[in-house]
Amino acid sequence: MKSQAKRTGFTLIELLVVIAIIAVLIGLLVPAVQKVREAANRMSCQNNMKQIGLGLQNYQSQMGFFPGCSINTGTTNKVTLANGAKMGVKVTNVFHGWGVMILPFIEQEPLFKQYNFDVTWSDAANLVVRETVVKTFICPTTPRSAATMNTKLIGAVSTNAAPGDYAPDYSYSATLETNGLVDVNVARTGIMSTNIVRPIGVISDGSSNTILISETAGRPDAWAAGTLRTAGAQTDGGWCDPDSAYITHGFSADGVTTTDGGPCHTNCSNNNEPYGFHSAGAMHAMADGSVRFIQASMNIRQFVKLITYMGNDVAPTD
Repeated sequence: MKSQAKRTGFTLIELLVVIAIIAVLIGLLVPAVQKVREAANRMSCQNNMKQIGLGLQNYQSQMGFFPGCSINTGTTNKVTLANGAKMGVKVTNVFHGWGVMILPFIEQEPLFKQYNFDVTWSDAANLVVRETVVKTFICPTTPRSAATMNTKLIGAVSTNAAPGDYAPDYSYSATLETNGLVDVNVARTGIMSTNIVRPIGVISDGSSNTILISETAGRPDAWAAGTLRTAGAQTDGGWCDPDSAYITHGFSADGVTTTDGGPCHTNCSNNNEPYGFHSAGAMHAMADGSVRFIQASMNIRQFVKLITYMGNDVAPTD
């Protein structure tokens, strides 16, 4: 009797079983890897915010005040011109933003030295600086490429600016008061305002309860409630752009229906509103140098209390 030949391969059923097991393992592994990656990105984003917050603290310690969110010397107002001079802007008819002011304080001294304050930010002389991607101003969770420029027409000239995912949230809309969504407050202003410099000592609400910088990530792409609506639709998201600062308006939950005076303050629209690509909230650098992750679920009545610096508010916990 002939002996049966020894089998050297797998049967089809065995192969299918192995493939199914591998597929299950991949299905379990991919979400875990994504969670680890998001945790790392979130920590990196927090570290960026920490560096910016400490940079502003060091700026305040050296200069005696926080920089304004922007300075525009196209005016005859003596206070504005004096504040501009304090921030190193000694000529008229120029416009500069907060981001360039703190470059020496976030380890970007060589880039700062290339910037010319005697011409406006969009001048050709400042092209290299404004188109330079500064990693500290980029949240790695943002799906947009760090190389994506914000483009705007200034005097019929197309001007590019490297993106920034953080900016001052320096006030909130009066419509929120009109609609009864927030308490009436005559002092709706944040610490970093346009054409104004303020020392840390004027903060009566507590420096740990006062926002300096907030995430407003994803620009120039327009995002609403986690959905990309229009790529490249926004123009003011450059870290060097004086127009990158904004106020909280309050949107509807879909980020589209209501664009002023709605109940949503975070992650409903990145059109000049707090917006992060983290789950459930966004990062904020506080006036004491700390970083706070504020939940999107916080009531907007409480959230705006963290924007003001002398609203005599009882600060919310999150």
